[in-house]
Amino acid sequence: MAVSKLWPVTNNLNKVINYATNPEKTGKDVYTEEQYQALKDVLSYAKDEEKTEQEFYVEGINCNPATARDQFISVKQAYGKEDGIQAYHGYLSFKEQDISPSLAQQIGMEFAKEVWGDRFQVVVTTHLNTKHLHCHYVVNSVSFKDGKRCQDTSWFKFRKVADRICEKYGLYYNPSPNRSKQSSYYYNLEKAGMPTRYDLARKAIDEAIRHSTNLKAFDYALTQMGYVHSLSESRKYWTIIPKGYSKPIRLKNLGDDYTEEAIRKRLIENQRINISPFENRYYKPRQYALPIRQDKIQKKSGIYRLYLYYCYKLGYLPKYKKQNVSRLHYYLKEDLMKIDKISMETRLLARENISTIEQLFSYKNSIEKEIDSLVGIRESLRRNVRKNADEIKISKIKDEISDSTRKIRELRKEITLCDGIADRSKVIDDRLKQIQKDEEKERMKGGKAR
Repeated sequence: MAVSKLWPVTNNLNKVINYATNPEKTGKDVYTEEQYQALKDVLSYAKDEEKTEQEFYVEGINCNPATARDQFISVKQAYGKEDGIQAYHGYLSFKEQDISPSLAQQIGMEFAKEVWGDRFQVVVTTHLNTKHLHCHYVVNSVSFKDGKRCQDTSWFKFRKVADRICEKYGLYYNPSPNRSKQSSYYYNLEKAGMPTRYDLARKAIDEAIRHSTNLKAFDYALTQMGYVHSLSESRKYWTIIPKGYSKPIRLKNLGDDYTEEAIRKRLIENQRINISPFENRYYKPRQYALPIRQDKIQKKSGIYRLYLYYCYKLGYLPKYKKQNVSRLHYYLKEDLMKIDKISMETRLLARENISTIEQLFSYKNSIEKEIDSLVGIRESLRRNVRKNADEIKISKIKDEISDSTRKIRELRKEITLCDGIADRSKVIDDRLKQIQKDEEKERMKGGKAR
């Protein structure tokens, strides 16, 4: 199919539009809300004359492209839905380079009419500034017909429409797209040598296969390792849920060596060699010779000491020494991916001198009161904007609104960290106790061996 994307437009255009070269300039704006500016800019971008040949390839569905912004806003005001997402901005990009602009625009119009045309206003344009022609569409977030917000924003909902239209006009489309590619976030983590939930799942499966000759033994090994999984014959895909997560991963998405067929083949190959039965094996963490560091941690108390010690076990403390990730306990490996969040929570505990849950909730309560106060101030400032006609005063008030919004955003981050500490502290305590037991077992085994 044609490449398709769709994203919401609110009030932050720096990430959405960074090369709009021809914004449409008008007189005094009737609407003073900052979020309306996003709607104006994205429409200007979609209709950019340098890309559309003097707007020859610009059309509207249920609206006039020249006045689309005002028509969009009128619908929102009629139904009292002026806040939140203002519109959806998307595109269809065609693989063919010999497609004519008129055909691209025709396909764009046909696609938009079928997906949104019954209930929403849409501006459709065709950009000619790249070697691959692409249609842009800007969809009002509120229906002119019933006032309901647009829900048809998922690629999975409208990709088949695009496929059918491309097939109709003899254009390329992929009948079996690969939608199971690993995200760039996990790819970059693995490339940097950091463990990910995909990497943890692969290592667990490899370990289980190493001690198994059949599917039943493989299932047993994964269960003993504490992994929730499904290898049922009645399921289309085998799945596994890494520890600390709730979302399952299809084994076939882990790579060619982890498909159902590949795993069966690897188990059969194990039957030709002598393998040891599965036993839970634990990594012995690296022992730092840092009595001074541990003494400092022991002087602290409560959940702050708990967090400091956990950071120490993770290898995050001391910072000048690099932890050997391969020798960490598997509990610690799982939390290495969350080290940034854990370190921020630790800094909050240190900064506010918090050592008990009671102190944590007291601090959270004070933050919530401060947020309520700032929200009230911001609402008062917004009312002043609507009442005031002086452009200079309005500009100053808007700066104050932005400053209040920034403070509210930072305080809400503090609330999130407090909630994270409340949830994570019990988990950390349990994990450290289990790690201590495992380390004790390893020491006992070492003593017996001698």
